[in-house]
Amino acid sequence: MIYINLSFFDTVIGPQTFCTLPSPPEEDIEEYTNTLLNISEFIELKFFVYVSSEHLKTSNIYTKIPSEWARGKMEMVLLSILLVDEEFSRLFIFEEVLEKFVTALKKVDNAYMAFHLRDKADTHEDAILTKKKEIMSLLEGFLPEINEIIETAKKIPTDSEIIETEENLQDEFVILNQEETVLEASKKLASSPRVLIGVVLDGKKLVGIVDENDVLNKVILRGKEPLIVKVRDIMTTEVVCVDSNDPIEEVIDDMLEKGIQAVPIIQNAEFYGVFTIFDAAGHNQTVLELIGEQLEEISQRKLDDAKKLKVKLWSSIRNISRNKRLQELHKKA
Repeated sequence: MIYINLSFFDTVIGPQTFCTLPSPPEEDIEEYTNTLLNISEFIELKFFVYVSSEHLKTSNIYTKIPSEWARGKMEMVLLSILLVDEEFSRLFIFEEVLEKFVTALKKVDNAYMAFHLRDKADTHEDAILTKKKEIMSLLEGFLPEINEIIETAKKIPTDSEIIETEENLQDEFVILNQEETVLEASKKLASSPRVLIGVVLDGKKLVGIVDENDVLNKVILRGKEPLIVKVRDIMTTEVVCVDSNDPIEEVIDDMLEKGIQAVPIIQNAEFYGVFTIFDAAGHNQTVLELIGEQLEEISQRKLDDAKKLKVKLWSSIRNISRNKRLQELHKKA
């Protein structure tokens, strides 16, 4: 099922769900999307994807709109596309439609009123309800476009989308471009706790890989500027790869022996996908028996380590953004 959810930040009681369409899903999903609003503010990402599980995947955009009633004169808003029990996983493809919604929302006169039903109802109830209906109608108008994007993408894969394989979930890797900045790449790498590597492609050819360690060790800890350094400057070009026809048991043994958490898959000299430690742990009972029960523990440890590393990365990105703003303000002073 596909939903579109709008959340906002109430300065008294915290993140709140404005509405979920076409109809409210289970309660834990509502709690999950409210939590995402806190995450988006912390990591300062405008657009990001976040995958809770194979059951629930989200594509999100965070924005602020001017407000006469909010303490800081701004309303913090998060729009999320929720995919519940959907096989589709090309979450980055929704960025454009989410941007369109933000543009449309900012054109709604006095849109901020819709987010104050609790504290302003006594004196502005009619205006608040009118704005709420207007925004809900705006959301409903985007549902057909979202469904169309999914159906079209399923039929016509493009080079700019992540390649799906039977063994792969999109949230375990992201596609990077050699010429994009390290800051742009970092936001993609930090978009989900399960993303392990970024694969760098030239057309359909694999030319390198990048992970959070590359960003932290080659850029941030060396005091380099992530807004200037390019992906091509830090990517690993001598990459351990496997062929799509290799026996999966041999691939897993090789990964464990070399301590590799994710390995690109090549088919006919072209990038085909990524096989990860998470895929290995969940592959099948036969594989688990062959390589031992420790694989599941290794997989969980990798996930925990990835989460910790992403917090460091988010914090670094946030500090970089803050320092940049301070420098700009200092120049203007």
